[in-house]
Amino acid sequence: MASFAGRRRALGLGGTLFAAGVLSGAGAALLWAGQSRAFRSYLRRRSDADLAALLTEVVPSAGVELPVRFGDAVPRMVAAGAISLSRFERLYAARGGVPRWMRSLLERRHSDEPIRISAASAPLLLNLLWPLGLSNRTAFNARSPLEGAADRASFASTGGWRLGDRPGGELFNSAEIVALDGAAESAVEHAARASFRPCCDNSTLFQDCNHGSALLGLYQLAAAQGAGAAELFRIGKLVNSYWFPQQYAATAIFFHRFEDLGWTKVDPARVMGRRYSSASGWLRNVDERLGPKGLRRDAESTAGDCST
Repeated sequence: MASFAGRRRALGLGGTLFAAGVLSGAGAALLWAGQSRAFRSYLRRRSDADLAALLTEVVPSAGVELPVRFGDAVPRMVAAGAISLSRFERLYAARGGVPRWMRSLLERRHSDEPIRISAASAPLLLNLLWPLGLSNRTAFNARSPLEGAADRASFASTGGWRLGDRPGGELFNSAEIVALDGAAESAVEHAARASFRPCCDNSTLFQDCNHGSALLGLYQLAAAQGAGAAELFRIGKLVNSYWFPQQYAATAIFFHRFEDLGWTKVDPARVMGRRYSSASGWLRNVDERLGPKGLRRDAESTAGDCST
């Protein structure tokens, strides 16, 4: 597990290419693959069309409709002080303004529209789901490493959240946003303990960064709407691929190369586990097996960072 201090350092990271919107989705993965010595070596015997088809499985350019709806979660977060419309407006003023679909979520009482993730919406959804995972009150949060931590306000998930009316450290496990029955809580806790992300070594249950909080929030929304653990892993594989397209593009090529498996055939729970989705697991089991040095540097330079 990454140290607390190591995760706190994420607060000082600058925006990455993906987070800034310079590169995203399949385009980013293709460019990264083309610039990587490891991939160039591997792909000498493959066509660009084959590579494009494989990477399109990882981050479909048309986006993916998830079997999840926000319901009234966003207005509840606004009421709880976890989200501030004025702070969203100030943040996105320099990014072309708050998109219409996001503004409608922030201003209306309920949304029954399925959440759609794409290269364009992925960073926006990150900022809507982050405060949900951070603030929703659940029994399993009492078992989180964040509970009772003296430096809780210093984590990238807590200290990094600046789009609410309350500090992130105060928001943790503080509000009734999404109601979960016992079965739903159990499904979320099971999936969260076994879901990782390539920006750190901690599980989603230890939501020490924005990606951990956001995925935990999405898992809770999905479970409240009937999703079991298997469906949560499937959702996690989809959204993590859009948040970390370069790493999961490499993972897709790894499975194609070593196990002759297309990305859609790879078990989501297996992909989301520590071996292939934690930072150290990905480096050891994907990066180092794919080939020459150089791939790791390229991937780390474009990993999703832990800021708004």
